[in-house]
Amino acid sequence: MMGEELCRYGVEMATVLRGNLEEIRKRPPISLIVCTISPLMQDKEAIEGALVLAEVGIPVVFMSMPTMGTTAPATYAGALAMGDAEIISATVLLQLAYPGTPVFHSLLHAWADPRTAAYVGYPLDSRSRYAPVEMAHHWGMPALGGAFGTESPELDSWQSAAEVATDPLLVSLAGAEIVTGIGLRDTYTLLFPEAIILDDNLYHLARFSLMELDISPETLAAEIVNAVGPGGHFLSQKHTRKHMRTSMVRGVQHQIDPMGNYRDPAEYARDKVAWILENHHPEPPPTDVQKEIDRILATADKELKG
Repeated sequence: MMGEELCRYGVEMATVLRGNLEEIRKRPPISLIVCTISPLMQDKEAIEGALVLAEVGIPVVFMSMPTMGTTAPATYAGALAMGDAEIISATVLLQLAYPGTPVFHSLLHAWADPRTAAYVGYPLDSRSRYAPVEMAHHWGMPALGGAFGTESPELDSWQSAAEVATDPLLVSLAGAEIVTGIGLRDTYTLLFPEAIILDDNLYHLARFSLMELDISPETLAAEIVNAVGPGGHFLSQKHTRKHMRTSMVRGVQHQIDPMGNYRDPAEYARDKVAWILENHHPEPPPTDVQKEIDRILATADKELKG
């Protein structure tokens, strides 16, 4: 969604879906990501569209994407400070127009390879990748953190796995309220449906890593250890039967085929996508709501093309 006209149609459809503006503020059915233009510029059409959504309380994300060495200084501090200025200037504009409108802060900096001019998101030293989350919180703003990103165009190469796996844990430790990028490869430009399943697995790996461990007399199982003693085994214990099925949470890498072997994760992910597409049927909106949305879309198509 971009520009004032398109966003007004978006607001009209959101109103049909939610019934009134109060419900839109409570449960916004849409949102908008607006990229600033480095260095130190705003996109006219995008800002005009953001103002339309801000008027009714629909969340807007301002995202700066400075490239160090070309559209930003070739230093971490300089690039981050400049990108932050772009985000805050746009945020101030929306707050002046509509105080209290929800705005997210997002800064995804990258590097220009001095030998090839390629866009590089994951050099060996990318330690400031999650610093923008702290910057957002300094301003008292929620952060949209960049995650699940990779420069690899392949689904499951070494590079793809390494870069995608790093993000969920570190961006969670930084405390981002929301992230983007699940299922995407080739610097957020190529979507693999099966990668959504694989990346969801990485998200849960990070989630479990950050969960508290349940420590209690039941989980410590000191009495059970004492009963089994040195050199024994726990398969016959009621405690084992009680907890065995839940102690190991299976990921995509531990799904079993009919022969009892672990399946290839990418193959399993493709099969799961096919199952979801065949079996998952979201509940459609009421007929009158769908007809009104169709009318809005037809009007928008006619007016915007004209």
